[in-house]
Amino acid sequence: LPFSIWMLMGFFDTIPKELEEAALVDGMSRWGALWRIVLPVARPGIIAVAIFAFMTAWGEVLFASVLTTQSTTTLAIGLQEYATRNVTDWNQIMAASVVVSIPVVVGFLAVQRFLIRGLTAGAVK
Repeated sequence: LPFSIWMLMGFFDTIPKELEEAALVDGMSRWGALWRIVLPVARPGIIAVAIFAFMTAWGEVLFASVLTTQSTTTLAIGLQEYATRNVTDWNQIMAASVVVSIPVVVGFLAVQRFLIRGLTAGAVK
């Protein structure tokens, strides 16, 4: 959820403010501008983030737990090994989660401007 919110925040930041201002000048309320102008323009980004969040949350651990063996585990299954029946090492799980997510965040930062620019191209006329 935090990564999805971060992606949506970056997407909404690139939507031109002129769209909302034009709706306000034409007599719409702020809520009307949000529902009738901003959200339809943001629909591709919202759908992309929803698909990304669903695929990440649903598919990763299920497929990895079924398709891997003890010698070929993925990072998600490796993180599960910190939790045993008697003890759960939350501090180690959180530290490993941060280390695992760093390459993903760096990769997203490298590609973010191209993705956002492509989704909002042609929004202002």
